[in-house]
Amino acid sequence: MKLGVDIDGTIKNTQKAAVQVYNEELGRKVKQEDVTDFYLDKAYGLSKKEGARLWRKLEHKIYSLGVPLPNAAEVLTDLREQGHKVYFVTARPGMRRIRDVTVKWLQKHGFPYDGNNLHMGSQNKAVVAQNLGIELFFEDAPHHLDKLVEAGVPTVVVDAVYNRDYNPKVPRIHKWEQVYDLIEKIKQK
Repeated sequence: MKLGVDIDGTIKNTQKAAVQVYNEELGRKVKQEDVTDFYLDKAYGLSKKEGARLWRKLEHKIYSLGVPLPNAAEVLTDLREQGHKVYFVTARPGMRRIRDVTVKWLQKHGFPYDGNNLHMGSQNKAVVAQNLGIELFFEDAPHHLDKLVEAGVPTVVVDAVYNRDYNPKVPRIHKWEQVYDLIEKIKQK
């Protein structure tokens, strides 16, 4: 089975790293639980434009920090060893500096990165998923979930505070170990 996997918020707690970096940059003490939206703008009182500018300035540092979600690397590596193909599909810009920090992070934490399975700059993940023939996609961001679901790409919501109100008909995981049961159910259909 071909699996599409987002990075930020799906296999990595990027929001925690972003809050840490924003607090350092802005001299603030915002807590991760105070951030209830996908973007940090509201929690820091920033306009959308200010938030985008600050993210662009700090993203290299944010992407280099942070830890994987529990057991994400182990489960994905195990699935690859079982014969599944894993593709990392991220909206992160494909600039060399960002790509390098992303590859280093994936390798450092033991994800099944093989040099050819990272697709960056994927603003429309549904199109990328369709082009790759993805049979199951894991995503956290509501705007990406919408496009994937609309395009008919079988999708799983990776639980986060900012997507709890997302369509309850779309399968959801709270921990990576739940992926095994999902794949078994799909195989049986």
